[in-house]
Amino acid sequence: MLREKEATTVSPFPFPDFQATIGNIGIGIGNISTNGIDSGRCAWYDSRMKDTDIAIPDGWHLDEMSGCLVRDTIHRMGRRCRNWDYAGRGCYLITMTLRDRSRPVFGMVCRAMDGAALFEPSELGRLVEAHLLRMPEFSPEIELIGWQLMPDHLHVVLRVARRMAKPLGEHLRGFKIGCTKICRAMDGAAQGNQAGAAQEDRAGAALCPPVAGRGQGEAVRGFGLFADGFVDTILFTDEAMARALAYMADNPRRLLEKREHSEYFRVVRDLAVRSSIDGREMHFASIGNRHLLAAPSLVQVQCSRRDFAYSKASDGSLLKDAQPRVCMATFEEKAADLLAAASHGAVLVSPCISHGEKEIARRALAKGVKLVVLLNKGFAPLYKPPGQYFDRCVEGRLLMLAPSAWPYIPGEKAITRQDACVLNRIAQLLCGSGAAEIDYRGMVPAGLDRLVGSATASSNCQ
Repeated sequence: MLREKEATTVSPFPFPDFQATIGNIGIGIGNISTNGIDSGRCAWYDSRMKDTDIAIPDGWHLDEMSGCLVRDTIHRMGRRCRNWDYAGRGCYLITMTLRDRSRPVFGMVCRAMDGAALFEPSELGRLVEAHLLRMPEFSPEIELIGWQLMPDHLHVVLRVARRMAKPLGEHLRGFKIGCTKICRAMDGAAQGNQAGAAQEDRAGAALCPPVAGRGQGEAVRGFGLFADGFVDTILFTDEAMARALAYMADNPRRLLEKREHSEYFRVVRDLAVRSSIDGREMHFASIGNRHLLAAPSLVQVQCSRRDFAYSKASDGSLLKDAQPRVCMATFEEKAADLLAAASHGAVLVSPCISHGEKEIARRALAKGVKLVVLLNKGFAPLYKPPGQYFDRCVEGRLLMLAPSAWPYIPGEKAITRQDACVLNRIAQLLCGSGAAEIDYRGMVPAGLDRLVGSATASSNCQ
């Protein structure tokens, strides 16, 4: 099912001189096209923001690949960018989830005859979608650019074309109230008049769960179809908008792949692994193909910072697709040897600390060879691997490990020298004969092993 908007020239971004031609944007169920987006007319975030008083606040970061100002991952619907004016002009990717996500009442994802993933909306899903299309009637400052309905949530890319009297959250709240009323009306109609008001309320509770601590004064109080709040990503560039639309279009496929390969997407909180060097037992949080650790050959990826370094943008973000600032011949030789070993069945094990280690991991993901990545923090409750990590998880070619005693922390966690030493030592213990030789520069081996033991202690014993 595909709907299209007519091509039009708009200014989707919160700065007057940002112009983008957005046309032929497919909007609908499982099919979103981004033809017509002119990515050449937008400057990046850093040059735009230098002319404003807006700074990146705590809890947010600039995604160096997409140009989006995104909130550090906290699975809570109410966190907002403190320094951002949500009543002013801007473009957003909005996510709103069902209050009860255990009951995906908006529809189902299935395989089409050609193998493509499609979302089939339920009657309620179609009504919610129709109500979304009416949002510009109630909020004329808001323009819908694209959306994707899913079984338990809704993604919307929208543009605030001019200043609003109320912040964006109030407009979204009105939309959700309307959806709740539609839901309760459906329940009442299904029961029939003879069922009585009590049964109508019980039916309403089936789709609109009770909201604790609220009264019954308004028609929608007591039940709410959507959870309170919303998740937003602020889109500053044409490229960021294109990525958001592509992400929405890929949602049905990702959900179906997760369900069909659920064993690779379940976070294991206390995976026990024995070292091939000294037999010690280490414990990890993990996601991905755990059987990779049983491969006959595990090879450690270890690169010096002197051998490879990415170029950096003016805001400090890494330009991974640009010409590297440093690229020694020794790095290219090492990368070629490691990828050749992986293409012959070896599994690469990398802490991805230095730029060189990150680059080899990128190349490994692109080639589709098997990779174990060590992380310096645990996984969020609803963690999903991003980008190529997701596709390699589906294929069973990726395992992500985090020491079990290192908890999940929202946002980027700065890696200390001690963390780096622990992760490198863990990689050595996992790889055995495939371990790299590392000079820990004065760190006592017994002390390092104690740190590794503390980091990988069983979470059941803490």
